[in-house]
Amino acid sequence: MKHIWGAVKAIGKTKAVGWIVGLAAANIIPILIGLVLMSIMFAIIGALGGSVDEQQSNQNNPSAGYVCSATGEINQKKWDDVFQNQKRSGSLKGHGDDIIQLSEEKGLDPVLFASIALHETAWGKSNAIQQKNNPGGLMNPDGSGLFQFSTLKEGLESMSQTLYNRIKVDGLVTIEQLGSVYAPVGAENDPNNLNEHWVPTTKEIAQKLGGLTMNCEPSDQPDMELIGDKEWISSHTKNITSGFGNRSCGGCSSFHAGIDVASGGIRGAPITAFADGEIVISKANGTTFQSSSNNMGTGYGWYVEIRHDDGLRTRYAHMMEKGKPVGTNVEAGEVIGKVGSTGASTGAHLHFEVIVNGEKVDPMPYVKPFLTGEQ
Repeated sequence: MKHIWGAVKAIGKTKAVGWIVGLAAANIIPILIGLVLMSIMFAIIGALGGSVDEQQSNQNNPSAGYVCSATGEINQKKWDDVFQNQKRSGSLKGHGDDIIQLSEEKGLDPVLFASIALHETAWGKSNAIQQKNNPGGLMNPDGSGLFQFSTLKEGLESMSQTLYNRIKVDGLVTIEQLGSVYAPVGAENDPNNLNEHWVPTTKEIAQKLGGLTMNCEPSDQPDMELIGDKEWISSHTKNITSGFGNRSCGGCSSFHAGIDVASGGIRGAPITAFADGEIVISKANGTTFQSSSNNMGTGYGWYVEIRHDDGLRTRYAHMMEKGKPVGTNVEAGEVIGKVGSTGASTGAHLHFEVIVNGEKVDPMPYVKPFLTGEQ
């Protein structure tokens, strides 16, 4: 876009100067008029040029809102327009569901996964993906060249593990941070400085897919929604999918000791403290792997419990990873962890409990003001 506006400026300047010279052959009054008009023209071109520069600056900003999904979920139409069209996704056609499944298993943003895969493979048309089933530019351990996979699904699985290591283990959650590993600017093996295009191009692809669904805010701290001295427990949604009390579990009955909060795209969303207090438990209960409907863990998974005043405690379960440590004093609305699906969970959600003097009670009376607006 900068090149286009550069051309516009050059054309504008050339025409304006030619116009002024032509008028000079006539008389001084048209010259003065021309000078005024030329100033206006340059001002307009300059303003437009500055607008484009600002847009470009926003695109290079890791927190630029344009790259975030408006709903926090995959835009299915845009997704299908790419992955069901071979002209747009090449060898990746039909593998959109694989990317979503692998992202779900690893706790990754499928849009980020897909954007990197499309960029690394030139929209599914590179020799690496067509000849070696390698969508992520993964190299042989001995450095002898690109690794060859037997199937593209296997290549995507390996790429998902690599992304997991970079994002979840190393904490490289933004496109900019990942770019420093995938395509470091100024690297010796990049004499033409092509790596400088990795970040903006990957963000552009993410935009075309409808925007990132995770880690696209400038801060993990969500907007505050305090009512009195209490705060809603996850700014991502207020959708309650399961209430307190007895419920059916396929031929059996079980007691649900809290409420579940969930909606599409909630995985990785911040969990916030309901009230001021001290974290007294922060650990894993039962198995902690990310569960699916066919592979359920046991217990709370990673969870946090906060001790408040007057015998009140709150518990936040199935976190993606270990939350803030024991002994941390937190304020209402402070982030204490991220929504996940560890433990006995069939999908990403927040299980929230209220405990009064050691007894689990229905959380609904406590959270009702946030749901109805009535205090």
